[in-house]
Amino acid sequence: MLEQSEHTKVHTECFQTVFEFDIESSQRRPKSSSQEKYRKLFEIAKDYSNSKVPQAHSDEVPEFDFLEESCQIRPSICTNKSSKQSQEREEKLFEKELLSLLNEDDDQLIAKSEKEKLKLPSIMMRNGGCYTGYWYKKKPQGEGQYKFADSSRYEGEWINGYASGKGKFFDSEGGYYCGDFHLNYMHGKGVYYYADGSIYEGSWFNDKYNGYGIEVKVDSHYKGHFRNGLKHGQGILIFNNKEKYEGQFVNGQFEGKGQFIWPDGRRYQGDWKNGMMHGQGILSWTDGRVYVGQYESDKRQGFGTFQFADGRKYAGQWMNGLQHGTGEFTESHGHITKGVWREGKLFSLV
Repeated sequence: MLEQSEHTKVHTECFQTVFEFDIESSQRRPKSSSQEKYRKLFEIAKDYSNSKVPQAHSDEVPEFDFLEESCQIRPSICTNKSSKQSQEREEKLFEKELLSLLNEDDDQLIAKSEKEKLKLPSIMMRNGGCYTGYWYKKKPQGEGQYKFADSSRYEGEWINGYASGKGKFFDSEGGYYCGDFHLNYMHGKGVYYYADGSIYEGSWFNDKYNGYGIEVKVDSHYKGHFRNGLKHGQGILIFNNKEKYEGQFVNGQFEGKGQFIWPDGRRYQGDWKNGMMHGQGILSWTDGRVYVGQYESDKRQGFGTFQFADGRKYAGQWMNGLQHGTGEFTESHGHITKGVWREGKLFSLV
């Protein structure tokens, strides 16, 4: 155990500086309905679902030498469709088995379209839906409108019985999609205006955001790439509180190389994994403090160097966000103390 000399006693507070960088990686669900909605054609999404998401960081400027960071939580940036929504779409899809939904009394009327394209009166389906428009070879062909029992509807082009081409889908909540369709899916380029004010404009593939797109939500703005309905690839995400992430995403999470900037000027640049700082990185403060080193799950872990604004420096091992293991503490006038730290405190000299 360390026996303190007069010199050591004078500088005890320097050796025992607690670097508590406990950046919590818990998650929250925003109170506002600002989650991403990935709706299949003819599906009414009742709510947003949540998944593990990156967290937004913040800390208080430490007094004197103590670096105590308390961190808030990053807003949610991705969601998954619920099984209920998928089931609803299967129930509501105006698919190739169209004729099985027809009432027997309409069979003769539909048969007239076998040889020529005809615009027929509204045809009621047994599931409560109603189609009005053109038919050819007993299938919707050309311009037409399909209304569902819940008041949602599709208006646009049909090809061989499928919603394909340019069209609009109006959901029962007040939102609507305008753009390309293919085989009953939102597919190609299009814009969805959601009832809560959220907007997505960009590429679609089988009802999911896919490719480059712009997403505006009540708490954030994103420009970048998507895959399978999730942020994936290079992108820029800006929150309304001025927090900003620019870098790589994987399945909706910050992952790969990226930079996160806080409203107070702090900046982290480096590796991310599963929405957390993980790997090699640099965290800098506007007052001149800088940490360069390794991270694991949002906490300093492994070897790292912390440089104070006044010239003091700790270089050594970290664990769970605290100095832990062998290290060196260099004072502003150049004196170096080598020792072993345990949970942020100097334990013994080397």
